[in-house]
Amino acid sequence: MKSARFLVGCSVWALLPLVANAAGTYYTGTSYQPAQSRYGQSASYTNNGAGNYVRQTGYTTNGYASTRYNTGYGNSGAILVQGAAQQQPNTQQKTSAKKSGAGKTGFSLSGDISHEYAMWKMEMKESKSMLHYDNIAWNVLDLNGKYVFNMGNTRGQLDAGFRYGMQWGESTMVDDDITKGGYFITQWIDSENNVIGSQIGHALSVGTSDGGNMLGFNVGFGLPYAFQIGSLKITPSIGYRYLKYKLETKKNYGLSVDTAACFTVPGSDEVQCDPAVIVHYDNGTNQIIWRDSITGNVDIADGVEYIDTAGTYYYQQPGTSHSYEVVWSGPYLAMDMLYEINDKNSVDARIELGMPGYKATGDQPYRFDWQHPKSLEDNANVFGALHLGLGANWSTAISDGVSFVVGVTYDYYNVSGADAKTYLNGAYYTGIYNDLLDQWIGDGKTESDMLDPDTGDPTAISIKNIEKTCSGWTCDTKSEIDSFYRSLGVRVGINARF
Repeated sequence: MKSARFLVGCSVWALLPLVANAAGTYYTGTSYQPAQSRYGQSASYTNNGAGNYVRQTGYTTNGYASTRYNTGYGNSGAILVQGAAQQQPNTQQKTSAKKSGAGKTGFSLSGDISHEYAMWKMEMKESKSMLHYDNIAWNVLDLNGKYVFNMGNTRGQLDAGFRYGMQWGESTMVDDDITKGGYFITQWIDSENNVIGSQIGHALSVGTSDGGNMLGFNVGFGLPYAFQIGSLKITPSIGYRYLKYKLETKKNYGLSVDTAACFTVPGSDEVQCDPAVIVHYDNGTNQIIWRDSITGNVDIADGVEYIDTAGTYYYQQPGTSHSYEVVWSGPYLAMDMLYEINDKNSVDARIELGMPGYKATGDQPYRFDWQHPKSLEDNANVFGALHLGLGANWSTAISDGVSFVVGVTYDYYNVSGADAKTYLNGAYYTGIYNDLLDQWIGDGKTESDMLDPDTGDPTAISIKNIEKTCSGWTCDTKSEIDSFYRSLGVRVGINARF
């Protein structure tokens, strides 16, 4: 990134097809005992001694599946009447118990492959810089497991997921220090110490990103079907989610321009700025030159030693120019919804709201004024960021215990006001400072002379100010970073119940 990150001052039904399984780690409908389940236990009837017969299904421990039939007859001939009269009701009751999923405990596993499109963007407030990776494509392997167990008169569930993704193809990275107005370089003063203008830097580069990777996991606890609205079954849960991705940029091409004077084109709202040109004179003074008007000329005094174009140049970086590792991790609240269409098909949905923390670690190897391999670090504590996960799945039975699942996912992570750290290369700045000091001493002057705010060397003074402000050559800026990550994916998978 060209710019420095510090300043040196001189409805439920409508939701069903749209939300569930965000990030590929959410639950499928088959995990909640869909309609295609088959219990297969043989029913038997026992006389309770009062002329009534109790149908025993084998699922009586939780009190859901046992059904009592009162025939109204005495013992004599009751078995024949019971068997004929209750044939159809028994089938209906079995279907009802099956569709409710009540009493079914044990493990379920699911695995799927998803293809996701994503974007990550980071903005810096004081530095007036933006960086974003566009059109990121991931191929993701997603594995999930769940265990449902009895807890007295209710049930609980433990679930866990793991996902690993690899970047597919190439995407574009843009490092933008132009859109927000550029970054401050320095102020220029005249011989009477009057500020006559500011030098502002602008840079824009575009690079290619590939070879990235993603890693995530989640663990949670829920209450299966704690609520029910008609045929819609709702499971609330809490948990912890972790997402990390790494992105790199290669083949980066950019242009840097330092400006000194800007003008509005007559008859238009277009603004044009002259590049900063620095003139160095024989007597040791420097002058930044610009026109007084868009049609004016530039005058240069006699005794010019040399001229430089300051921060105006084109650059290309064939190697790795940017490398970022980003982590979002923290607790969440979620709600899963299941609607069984028939014995073989169901749809499910999930809404998840997370309160993660945020950490981004960056390295820009071509920045010789920064440390490596860690140049940048941005942080927000847990509950400092937001995650919204949405998704939807459709499941159809392949066999009694296996279902085929297709779905869509959407994830949005956002943080505002994360703190920023920039790790400066102290040796680089110290080297410049010592070279300047040698020159001043060679001219018969002292370090105090060099650091005099009125007559000293501006570069040396600036370096000394940076060293004081950035303890240990680490610059801290509070509430500097705004960042978001979003992804949209399509997933195909298999769910198996045991």
